[in-house]
Amino acid sequence: MTKTNDAVTVVIPVHNVADRLDKIVGWRITMEKTGRPFELIVVDDGSTDDTANKLAAKEPRVRILRHETRHGFGACLRTALAEAQHPLFFYTALDYPYNPPDIRTFFDRIELKDEFLGRTADLISGCRTGLPTPLLPRWCGVAWRYFWRVFAGMPIPPAPAWHGWDQFWYRTRVSWIYGVPLSDVNSCFKLFRTAFLKRFPIQSDGDFVHTELVAKATFLTSIMDEVPLTPKSDAIPAIGDTATDSRRVFKRPEFTFPEVTTTPVADAGGSPSPVT
Repeated sequence: MTKTNDAVTVVIPVHNVADRLDKIVGWRITMEKTGRPFELIVVDDGSTDDTANKLAAKEPRVRILRHETRHGFGACLRTALAEAQHPLFFYTALDYPYNPPDIRTFFDRIELKDEFLGRTADLISGCRTGLPTPLLPRWCGVAWRYFWRVFAGMPIPPAPAWHGWDQFWYRTRVSWIYGVPLSDVNSCFKLFRTAFLKRFPIQSDGDFVHTELVAKATFLTSIMDEVPLTPKSDAIPAIGDTATDSRRVFKRPEFTFPEVTTTPVADAGGSPSPVT
């Protein structure tokens, strides 16, 4: 029997995907096959090709939220999170051929308890695989790992999946600056506990949101796991502009929401009463 706390909100931010609506239908079919309660939210981020109306006509079971102008992936997640009704929150994108059935493994992994801490994970992230690693980074990686094996006695971990030079340098940079431990931090295939995401504001409007969420999970000592996805030979999409959001999060990271204060007003008898 499916437990109530297994219910999941599936979020897909989109922009001008009127020609790819079948992929959204595919996600609805996949979720129905899992046998667990779910809601499918599509955030139309300022599309100009009538995506929202065409999707509503094609797939009336999908809940559509719309931005009049394009705001970015992070802004879409904020919009969806405010409407999420279930304890699990999963998001993905249509810019890469993610394999929807891969989500089944995520549901199992997020319920596993850490044997030492006795806690379950707040985040399960998918790592894209399938691209061949160029000769130079492959041999440099082998030499680096053997160096630490010989001189420090450390085990030799498997080499991370290759995602292209841009992704390599980005991953290296954010691991140094933010302590991000994932091999594929920009993967748009992530499952969170909704309560964890609602602990702090999402500051990023654009693609830096993937790094922000993982960095905050790292700072808050959340348990996370990274799962390899079905291998694909497709090129990894380029990273969007992250500079503005990165500076904002680095200079002033927010881990709590501002306190809401109420101003007391006087009633007819002269004593203060709270504003409702």
